[in-house]
Amino acid sequence: MKQKTILKLAVAIALLFAGNLGVYAQFGGLRGLVKEAKKAVTEKTDNATNSSDNSASGVESEVSKVTAGPEPDVPWTMTREGQTKVMQYIEQMENVSPQEVVQLRDQMIKRYLYNEANEHVSGYQENQYFSMFLNNLFNQNGLYNPLNVKIVNGRFDFEASGNVDLWVNGASAFLQINDKGEAYFISATSHDRTFLEGNSFEAAKNCLKRVENYRAFFAAANKGLSKDMEDTFEQNYNRATMYTIFMQDAIKNNSPENIQRRPMPQPGSMNAQLNAAALSISKQQDSNTVSVVITRNEWDVKRNALGVPICRVVYGYRIVQTNQGKRAVSCSWAQDHQGGGNYGALRHYGVGTESFYIE
Repeated sequence: MKQKTILKLAVAIALLFAGNLGVYAQFGGLRGLVKEAKKAVTEKTDNATNSSDNSASGVESEVSKVTAGPEPDVPWTMTREGQTKVMQYIEQMENVSPQEVVQLRDQMIKRYLYNEANEHVSGYQENQYFSMFLNNLFNQNGLYNPLNVKIVNGRFDFEASGNVDLWVNGASAFLQINDKGEAYFISATSHDRTFLEGNSFEAAKNCLKRVENYRAFFAAANKGLSKDMEDTFEQNYNRATMYTIFMQDAIKNNSPENIQRRPMPQPGSMNAQLNAAALSISKQQDSNTVSVVITRNEWDVKRNALGVPICRVVYGYRIVQTNQGKRAVSCSWAQDHQGGGNYGALRHYGVGTESFYIE
């Protein structure tokens, strides 16, 4: 089954069967979620979208209004000058109301249809800008790669736990969907379930607002567009709907109880020798450091292009106390080569990409 059909079926089942308790109960982790998502998303986006006549005559009247009426204004997104602001607008779309999104979309479609029906010098370039806007919008927040979902016996079937890039302006997190259809935030460094708080959690909520606005933009059925363009809008609307549902679930599940923890890292043979110096250095880097664990059994000697030693490095973790318990952060320490096989005092070398909460 093609991905497009899968996505349509997934969203259709989630939304159309929300009121059918027999089917509804089959969704496992999505139990109660679809109803909540449907209500929240509909209130925020669909109310901002004027419903269109679903008949062929409705489409024809939409086209005739554009071609027979006065020339529509050119939206700023379809001008050369506006291109420098398009990405900033899309990346900060949480600051725009759904009503404003729908108004801009309708202005763009009207101008697009006018350009299609009337040959004039700037029309081709304006419509190119329209297509570029759609492409930029499509490439945001994972809409281009939602989830690997199948429908088996009328139920969601996730081929495997999947991670979706969560673009949250600096929050190091992904959106993970497990095989039960439950959504969680996971650490971008350890891929463990994590707990977002402060600015990171606010960024995640802003990400949801953006996706809801993307959904509002793509809710453009029967606006007189070509079938291919209508299909593009429908596909992205379905993807945004699915992504919205799982984003809302992850926000609901964002609690300390859902943190995935690991055992304390095991010390290597070099831990006893270097622990005290490494701890002193790490406390200078982060005052919340309570201990360090050096996991290596030998030095990693760094050399220049001629093979001459520059320094030697050892790896491990500093253990940091947080509001949610202890967290291990991968670190490294080094001693600089001073010639003749001698090395200087231990110093901070770097912070790694791995971090996780400890059991």
